[in-house]
Amino acid sequence: MGSPRTALVPPMPAVRLASTVVGVLVAVAVAVGLVAGVGAGVGAALGGLTVVMVSLMSGPRWHAVALGAAVGVIAALATLARDDALLLGVLTAVAAAVTLPVVLRYGPVCGTAPVVAAVAGTAAAEIGPWAAAVGVVVAAVAVPLALAALGLARLPATPLPRRTTAAYVAALALGSGAAIAIGSALELEHALWLVVALSAVLVPVSGETTSRARRRVIGTVLGTLAGAVLASFLPTWLGIALAVAAAVGGLAWSIAKDEIRGSAFTAAVIVLLAGAASTAGAWDAALQRIGLTVIGVVVAIALALLIARVEREEEAP
Repeated sequence: MGSPRTALVPPMPAVRLASTVVGVLVAVAVAVGLVAGVGAGVGAALGGLTVVMVSLMSGPRWHAVALGAAVGVIAALATLARDDALLLGVLTAVAAAVTLPVVLRYGPVCGTAPVVAAVAGTAAAEIGPWAAAVGVVVAAVAVPLALAALGLARLPATPLPRRTTAAYVAALALGSGAAIAIGSALELEHALWLVVALSAVLVPVSGETTSRARRRVIGTVLGTLAGAVLASFLPTWLGIALAVAAAVGGLAWSIAKDEIRGSAFTAAVIVLLAGAASTAGAWDAALQRIGLTVIGVVVAIALALLIARVEREEEAP
């Protein structure tokens, strides 16, 4: 059994690698934000987060670039669908669906794709189509190239069984698309948070035992809810600072193959970044965010149970 310190802090080699990677993400997001505005900078941060694990894994760099380009185009289209709930739902679902080839090869490492579309397609951030496309695509190109230039170690892929992968991507696409469509149709100001919570929690891991999966889901739920509360009440700059710190922790734990802690930290990052794009502004808005986050978590858990059932059926003789 490790010491209390090792139970709380990732291995230092993983921390150093994660710090370097997050430094690249921050530099790209800040550069895009300075040129194209805060909304585009947040889009770049989410876009970079979408491709960062793919960029670190063994495989062609263009996979990450192609994924980011596809999500960037969808995000640009989503900015034009703000008044059409159904179209926004379809585009959000498509953003999840286009990750299927990547997830088949590398595992569930790009679940933020529908969040990017949802952020662009709601009033959460005033991002125009040009800023959305440029923000995400620039991050998708710059992050893999920067990581390659730094010569960072490549990580092995952790793909899921094909049937489980298909179930995961389908659940992410249908769940996130339906969530943002229904939320937008009901004119919920913070409908985005349904997608944020769902994508953060719905992350299957191959070969997990039931008890380990339960602990990972609990950790992810706690990370999501903690991020929602903090993002609702903290100043934007402090929320972004916490997102950076959580990103280092989440990435370091993921590199160290501790999916339980990695998922919890990563969930907090997604929520905090979404919060940076949309200030709550009042107690009622903050409470709506938190309430929608809880609903998204419940939906994600239900979908996760379905995915787990599919995986058990696939493993059965």
